[in-house]
Amino acid sequence: MPEPSFIKTSKTVPQTLADLRRLFSKWEIADWEPVPVEKGPGYSVRYFRNRNWTEISSYYQPTKAMNIRVCYQVIDNMFRWEARGVGGIVKGTAFMGAELVATKGGQRESFDEACAIIGVEPEASWDEIVSVYRVKVGFTHPDKPSGDPERFKRIQKAYEYLEKVKGPKGGKK
Repeated sequence: MPEPSFIKTSKTVPQTLADLRRLFSKWEIADWEPVPVEKGPGYSVRYFRNRNWTEISSYYQPTKAMNIRVCYQVIDNMFRWEARGVGGIVKGTAFMGAELVATKGGQRESFDEACAIIGVEPEASWDEIVSVYRVKVGFTHPDKPSGDPERFKRIQKAYEYLEKVKGPKGGKK
């Protein structure tokens, strides 16, 4: 039987995304994205720092909210340790077990996830969303030397979702 996780949280995915925005802003990291696993509750958080992408993932918690919280706590601890002069690489760490946390508002989570993937606050105007989207696809487009086809697809999917929800034809502007 796996040991219980020390990740016990009632925070929702949108709350953790807001915490991640504040954390990355504090560490002056502008390019980051949450990557939910398509099937299952797993989550990854990728960020670009020091000319490298770093990805932190969690798959073993029973909910998306708990998995993204694991990612948040690992990243927060990494930055705190770095600030105290601790360095090194950790690979293949797994957190298992936990208490179940009820999740609500799947649509809200999708909206907040899409905003985070694009790199805007949920309150951003449509014009700001379009502007940030154009910059991101400029870097990730598969035709570019630095292109990242998987990331491009995630950004495109998030943009299309935001366009339906918040775009000029979709609803609130």
